[in-house]
Amino acid sequence: MTAGGAKPIVEVRSGAHLYGTATPASDFDTKSVFLPAARDILLQQVRASIVDSRDRAPGERSAPGDLDFEAHSLHRFLNLLAAGQPLAIEVLFTPDAFMLSAPDRVWREVQAIGPSLITRRAGVFARYCRKQAEHYGVKGERAAAARTVLGSLTAAEAAHGPQVRLEAIAAELEALATASPHIAIVDVEVQEHRTVRHLEVSGRKAPFTATVRAAREMAERLVAGYGARALEAERRSGVDWKALSHAVRVGREAVELFTTGRLRFPLASAPRLLDIKLGRVPYAEVVGEIERLLGEVEQSAATSTLPDEPDLMAAEALVIRAYRDQVLESLE
Repeated sequence: MTAGGAKPIVEVRSGAHLYGTATPASDFDTKSVFLPAARDILLQQVRASIVDSRDRAPGERSAPGDLDFEAHSLHRFLNLLAAGQPLAIEVLFTPDAFMLSAPDRVWREVQAIGPSLITRRAGVFARYCRKQAEHYGVKGERAAAARTVLGSLTAAEAAHGPQVRLEAIAAELEALATASPHIAIVDVEVQEHRTVRHLEVSGRKAPFTATVRAAREMAERLVAGYGARALEAERRSGVDWKALSHAVRVGREAVELFTTGRLRFPLASAPRLLDIKLGRVPYAEVVGEIERLLGEVEQSAATSTLPDEPDLMAAEALVIRAYRDQVLESLE
């Protein structure tokens, strides 16, 4: 699916079908690495990445049978490997059985030098794991809190008018704050030795000096910002099981990578991940597992025999060689 003379060197099936966690609702994710067209190389117009997927509304989840295609130029892909990006590391270790066609000889060279680009820095894995757990795992609860505040402010505006200040309904707002961990009344220093009380909901703040209408508009924007995934999580008691399964998967992948220097697919943990994805595991148990994995990731990184720094010279040499050959072949 590359264009303009670009040549794919590998195309692989990725996502749930690679992990072993596919369900009838799973879409088809494809990752590719390509050599840019000779003309683009010479004119320095190489596109680093190409993404092709069905247009979706904001927050809309993929549908069964959707095809999401993502391709990276060789130099971009090697940079992602050196940065420790999970998506690139997964492609590097994808078995031939998951390749959509026979790989180019350049891909075998990538596989040969790829491990020298992977370091034991755990930052990307740990951040991704924690982000998935915290951002998506409770996102439904945050959406519910925002909708609760919006309903209260809408009712207050109807009862008292749009220009009344939040301080006039302070008691009602404080009652909301006691009922949700995502709603709070906080004092914010606005000038030296001067603080103003604020309503805080899901990370957004409105001063008590603001009008009810202004606060209501803020709450409306906040609710609108939560897409279909968040609202579905709200309906399912605030848990996005798919996101939590991703957090567990990435944590387990990180431990395996730092311990063995590679990843194996389908994942040995696939049955467990599928149970989490389908909501068959108690929420508290999954959260505990993620917290333990975060510790294991850091520990395995600290004791790993992987290098501290990537071999960037090897990556540069491969790119130079492959791009040079691509240009020379176009002249034949």
